Amino acid sequence: MTFDVLLTQKDQKYFAHVRQWPEIVAEGETEAKALAQAQADLKALLSTGRLVQLELDLAPGDHPWHRFAGMFAADPDWDAFQAAIAEDRQAIDAALPQA
Repeated sequence: MTFDVLLTQKDQKYFAHVRQWPEIVAEGETEAKALAQAQADLKALLSTGRLVQLELDLAPGDHPWHRFAGMFAADPDWDAFQAAIAEDRQAIDAALPQA
């Protein structure tokens, strides 16, 4: 298995943060030592358990944002609102310095 690790340095120490496992943050005097410790910690964690997939069967109406879907479908001011947003964005873009 391959895991993404973020290496950082602070106060003469290196830290290895395993992205998929936020509880694993190893520290070492060198990058190699921090990575080795992260690898050992990850191996210890995974050797005491197993990875399984958990599936949730959610009905379409179970999502908390579903009640807002389509709330502006019949709003007579929607097109004017969208046009005002586009006009505002164009004005902001025009005011930015050109690169």
